[in-house]
Amino acid sequence: MGHNEMLEAATAAGAPIGQAITLFMLHPETFAESVAAGYENPFSGYVAGRGGVLGEATGVAVSSVFVIFEPNLLCSLWEEGIAVRPAAEAAKLYWDQTAGFARKYLAGAQGLDRLAVLGEKITAVTPDAGLPLYAGWRRMPLANDAPARAMQVMFILRELRAGVHFSILTNSGISPVEAHMLNKGHDYAAMFGWPEPFANGADKADLYAAVEQQTNRRMAAILAVALDGNEAAELARLSSGALDSLKIAVPA
Repeated sequence: MGHNEMLEAATAAGAPIGQAITLFMLHPETFAESVAAGYENPFSGYVAGRGGVLGEATGVAVSSVFVIFEPNLLCSLWEEGIAVRPAAEAAKLYWDQTAGFARKYLAGAQGLDRLAVLGEKITAVTPDAGLPLYAGWRRMPLANDAPARAMQVMFILRELRAGVHFSILTNSGISPVEAHMLNKGHDYAAMFGWPEPFANGADKADLYAAVEQQTNRRMAAILAVALDGNEAAELARLSSGALDSLKIAVPA
Protein backbone atom coordinates (compact mmCIF):
# COMPACT_ATOMS: atom_id res chain seq x y z
CA MET A 1 0.00 0.00 0.00
CA GLY A 2 1.35 3.38 -1.00
CA HIS A 3 1.25 6.60 0.97
CA ASN A 4 -2.06 7.74 -0.53
CA GLU A 5 -3.75 4.45 0.26
CA MET A 6 -2.50 4.53 3.85
CA LEU A 7 -3.76 8.11 4.14
CA GLU A 8 -7.16 7.01 2.86
CA ALA A 9 -7.25 4.15 5.38
CA ALA A 10 -6.25 6.40 8.29
CA THR A 11 -8.93 8.92 7.35
CA ALA A 12 -11.54 6.22 6.85
CA ALA A 13 -10.78 4.66 10.24
CA GLY A 14 -10.54 7.90 12.20
CA ALA A 15 -14.01 9.18 11.42
CA PRO A 16 -16.08 6.15 12.57
CA ILE A 17 -13.89 5.58 15.62
CA GLY A 18 -14.43 9.17 16.68
CA GLN A 19 -18.16 9.02 16.02
CA ALA A 20 -18.59 5.74 17.90
CA ILE A 21 -16.93 7.05 21.05
CA THR A 22 -18.76 10.37 20.83
CA LEU A 23 -22.01 8.41 20.63
CA PHE A 24 -21.13 6.75 23.93
CA MET A 25 -19.88 9.92 25.61
CA LEU A 26 -22.90 12.08 24.76
CA HIS A 27 -25.66 9.48 24.98
CA PRO A 28 -28.44 10.13 27.54
CA GLU A 29 -27.88 6.68 29.06
CA THR A 30 -24.24 7.52 29.76
CA PHE A 31 -25.26 10.81 31.35
CA ALA A 32 -27.94 9.01 33.40
CA GLU A 33 -25.33 6.55 34.67
CA SER A 34 -23.11 9.46 35.69
CA VAL A 35 -25.97 11.06 37.61
CA ALA A 36 -26.74 7.72 39.27
CA ALA A 37 -23.06 7.50 40.25
CA GLY A 38 -23.35 10.76 42.18
CA TYR A 39 -22.47 13.44 39.64
CA GLU A 40 -25.20 16.07 39.89
CA ASN A 41 -24.04 17.46 36.55
CA PRO A 42 -23.37 14.58 34.11
CA PHE A 43 -20.78 16.68 32.30
CA SER A 44 -18.72 16.72 35.49
CA GLY A 45 -18.80 12.93 35.33
CA TYR A 46 -17.59 13.11 31.75
CA VAL A 47 -14.75 15.52 32.56
CA ALA A 48 -13.64 13.72 35.71
CA GLY A 49 -14.01 10.34 34.02
CA ARG A 50 -12.23 11.13 30.78
CA GLY A 51 -9.63 13.32 32.48
CA GLY A 52 -9.20 11.05 35.47
CA VAL A 53 -6.22 9.29 33.89
CA LEU A 54 -4.31 12.57 34.31
CA GLY A 55 -4.32 12.01 38.07
CA GLU A 56 -4.92 14.59 40.78
CA ALA A 57 -4.25 17.52 38.48
CA THR A 58 -5.50 21.08 38.74
CA GLY A 59 -8.43 22.27 36.70
CA VAL A 60 -6.10 24.59 34.82
CA ALA A 61 -3.88 21.69 33.81
CA VAL A 62 -6.83 19.56 32.72
CA SER A 63 -8.29 22.46 30.76
CA SER A 64 -5.05 22.84 28.85
CA VAL A 65 -5.32 19.19 27.78
CA PHE A 66 -9.00 19.27 26.80
CA VAL A 67 -8.22 22.31 24.60
CA ILE A 68 -11.61 23.01 23.04
CA PHE A 69 -13.60 23.68 26.23
CA GLU A 70 -13.99 27.15 27.67
CA PRO A 71 -11.33 27.03 30.42
CA ASN A 72 -13.40 28.35 33.32
CA LEU A 73 -16.21 25.91 32.57
CA LEU A 74 -13.79 23.02 32.28
CA CYS A 75 -12.10 23.90 35.57
CA SER A 76 -15.47 24.09 37.30
CA LEU A 77 -16.59 20.72 35.91
CA TRP A 78 -13.30 19.10 36.91
CA GLU A 79 -13.42 20.42 40.46
CA GLU A 80 -17.06 19.37 40.78
CA GLY A 81 -16.26 15.92 39.44
CA ILE A 82 -13.27 15.10 41.62
CA ALA A 83 -15.25 16.26 44.66
CA VAL A 84 -17.52 13.26 44.00
CA ARG A 85 -14.69 10.72 43.65
CA PRO A 86 -10.91 10.92 43.14
CA ALA A 87 -9.53 11.11 39.62
CA ALA A 88 -8.34 7.50 39.38
CA GLU A 89 -11.70 6.18 40.62
CA ALA A 90 -13.52 8.45 38.19
CA ALA A 91 -11.45 7.08 35.31
CA LYS A 92 -12.16 3.48 36.33
CA LEU A 93 -15.87 4.20 36.54
CA TYR A 94 -15.83 5.77 33.09
CA TRP A 95 -13.89 2.81 31.71
CA ASP A 96 -16.50 0.47 33.15
CA GLN A 97 -19.23 2.61 31.59
CA THR A 98 -17.49 2.32 28.23
CA ALA A 99 -17.39 -1.46 28.57
CA GLY A 100 -21.01 -1.67 29.68
CA PHE A 101 -22.21 0.46 26.76
CA ALA A 102 -20.37 -1.86 24.36
CA ARG A 103 -21.75 -5.03 25.90
CA LYS A 104 -25.24 -3.63 25.52
CA TYR A 105 -25.01 -2.14 22.04
CA LEU A 106 -21.92 -3.39 20.18
CA ALA A 107 -22.20 -7.15 20.60
CA GLY A 108 -23.83 -7.57 17.20
CA ALA A 109 -20.93 -6.10 15.25
CA GLN A 110 -18.68 -8.34 13.18
CA GLY A 111 -14.94 -8.73 13.68
CA LEU A 112 -14.66 -7.18 17.13
CA ASP A 113 -11.82 -9.44 18.20
CA ARG A 114 -9.89 -8.49 15.09
CA LEU A 115 -10.67 -4.79 15.55
CA ALA A 116 -9.18 -4.94 19.03
CA VAL A 117 -6.09 -6.80 17.81
CA LEU A 118 -5.40 -4.24 15.09
CA GLY A 119 -5.95 -1.32 17.45
CA GLU A 120 -3.66 -2.81 20.07
CA LYS A 121 -0.93 -3.22 17.46
CA ILE A 122 -1.10 0.55 16.98
CA THR A 123 -1.11 1.47 20.65
CA ALA A 124 1.71 -0.96 21.41
CA VAL A 125 4.19 0.95 19.24
CA THR A 126 2.91 4.54 19.19
CA PRO A 127 4.81 6.81 21.61
CA ASP A 128 2.72 8.93 23.93
CA ALA A 129 4.97 11.99 24.30
CA GLY A 130 2.84 15.11 24.05
CA LEU A 131 -0.38 13.06 24.11
CA PRO A 132 -1.40 12.99 27.79
CA LEU A 133 -4.92 11.57 27.53
CA TYR A 134 -3.76 8.87 25.12
CA ALA A 135 -0.84 8.13 27.44
CA GLY A 136 -3.19 7.67 30.37
CA TRP A 137 -5.85 5.61 28.65
CA ARG A 138 -3.51 3.22 26.85
CA ARG A 139 -2.32 2.06 30.28
CA MET A 140 -5.80 1.20 31.55
CA PRO A 141 -6.55 -2.54 31.71
CA LEU A 142 -8.66 -3.79 28.82
CA ALA A 143 -11.75 -5.95 29.22
CA ASN A 144 -11.56 -9.59 28.15
CA ASP A 145 -14.82 -9.83 26.21
CA ALA A 146 -14.83 -8.77 22.57
CA PRO A 147 -17.42 -5.97 22.57
CA ALA A 148 -16.01 -4.18 25.61
CA ARG A 149 -12.40 -4.63 24.57
CA ALA A 150 -13.04 -3.36 21.03
CA MET A 151 -14.87 -0.30 22.35
CA GLN A 152 -12.11 0.46 24.83
CA VAL A 153 -9.47 0.13 22.11
CA MET A 154 -11.46 2.50 19.91
CA PHE A 155 -11.63 4.89 22.86
CA ILE A 156 -7.82 4.87 23.12
CA LEU A 157 -7.43 5.36 19.37
CA ARG A 158 -9.82 8.29 19.55
CA GLU A 159 -7.68 9.89 22.24
CA LEU A 160 -4.62 9.28 20.08
CA ARG A 161 -6.10 11.06 17.08
CA ALA A 162 -7.59 13.81 19.25
CA GLY A 163 -4.22 14.48 20.85
CA VAL A 164 -2.52 14.68 17.47
CA HIS A 165 -5.26 16.94 16.14
CA PHE A 166 -5.28 19.28 19.15
CA SER A 167 -1.52 19.74 18.95
CA ILE A 168 -1.72 20.73 15.30
CA LEU A 169 -4.80 22.89 15.86
CA THR A 170 -3.28 24.77 18.79
CA ASN A 171 -0.17 25.60 16.77
CA SER A 172 -2.20 26.68 13.74
CA GLY A 173 -3.50 29.92 15.27
CA ILE A 174 -7.15 28.83 14.96
CA SER A 175 -9.01 29.51 18.20
CA PRO A 176 -11.19 26.83 19.78
CA VAL A 177 -14.33 28.84 19.00
CA GLU A 178 -13.31 29.21 15.37
CA ALA A 179 -12.60 25.48 15.22
CA HIS A 180 -16.06 24.67 16.57
CA MET A 181 -17.73 27.03 14.13
CA LEU A 182 -15.79 25.60 11.19
CA ASN A 183 -16.48 22.02 12.28
CA LYS A 184 -19.90 21.46 13.88
CA GLY A 185 -21.13 24.99 14.30
CA HIS A 186 -22.93 27.17 16.82
CA ASP A 187 -24.45 24.44 18.99
CA TYR A 188 -21.09 22.82 19.68
CA ALA A 189 -19.43 26.12 20.50
CA ALA A 190 -22.22 26.76 23.01
CA MET A 191 -22.14 23.23 24.44
CA PHE A 192 -18.43 23.56 25.14
CA GLY A 193 -19.09 26.66 27.21
CA TRP A 194 -17.92 29.50 24.99
CA PRO A 195 -19.82 32.80 25.31
CA GLU A 196 -21.44 34.50 22.37
CA PRO A 197 -20.89 36.19 20.00
CA PHE A 198 -18.91 33.49 18.25
CA ALA A 199 -16.16 34.30 15.77
CA ASN A 200 -17.16 32.27 12.74
CA GLY A 201 -13.61 31.70 11.51
CA ALA A 202 -14.70 31.98 7.89
CA ASP A 203 -11.38 33.54 6.93
CA LYS A 204 -9.58 30.46 8.31
CA ALA A 205 -11.55 27.76 6.50
CA ASP A 206 -8.59 26.82 4.30
CA LEU A 207 -6.29 26.74 7.31
CA TYR A 208 -8.73 24.49 9.19
CA ALA A 209 -8.84 22.14 6.20
CA ALA A 210 -5.04 22.06 6.28
CA VAL A 211 -5.13 21.15 9.98
CA GLU A 212 -7.39 18.20 9.17
CA GLN A 213 -5.07 17.14 6.38
CA GLN A 214 -2.02 17.33 8.64
CA THR A 215 -3.84 15.31 11.29
CA ASN A 216 -4.71 12.60 8.79
CA ARG A 217 -1.17 12.55 7.40
CA ARG A 218 0.27 12.11 10.88
CA MET A 219 -2.21 9.35 11.65
CA ALA A 220 -1.29 7.65 8.38
CA ALA A 221 2.36 7.72 9.43
CA ILE A 222 1.43 6.25 12.82
CA LEU A 223 -0.60 3.47 11.22
CA ALA A 224 2.20 2.70 8.76
CA VAL A 225 4.56 1.84 11.62
CA ALA A 226 2.13 -0.64 13.15
CA LEU A 227 0.08 -2.07 10.28
CA ASP A 228 0.57 -3.18 6.70
CA GLY A 229 -1.71 -1.90 4.00
CA ASN A 230 -4.22 -4.72 4.23
CA GLU A 231 -4.44 -4.35 8.00
CA ALA A 232 -4.98 -0.59 7.77
CA ALA A 233 -7.80 -1.10 5.27
CA GLU A 234 -9.24 -3.80 7.52
CA LEU A 235 -9.17 -1.44 10.51
CA ALA A 236 -11.10 1.14 8.52
CA ARG A 237 -13.67 -1.44 7.40
CA LEU A 238 -14.18 -2.92 10.86
CA SER A 239 -14.41 0.50 12.50
CA SER A 240 -17.05 1.57 10.02
CA GLY A 241 -18.94 -1.65 10.65
CA ALA A 242 -18.79 -1.14 14.41
CA LEU A 243 -20.22 2.36 14.05
CA ASP A 244 -23.01 1.11 11.77
CA SER A 245 -23.86 -1.59 14.31
CA LEU A 246 -24.00 0.97 17.12
CA LYS A 247 -26.24 3.28 15.13
CA ILE A 248 -28.70 0.45 14.61
CA ALA A 249 -28.61 -0.82 18.19
CA VAL A 250 -28.41 2.39 20.23
CA PRO A 251 -31.75 4.09 20.91
CA ALA A 252 -31.96 7.70 19.79
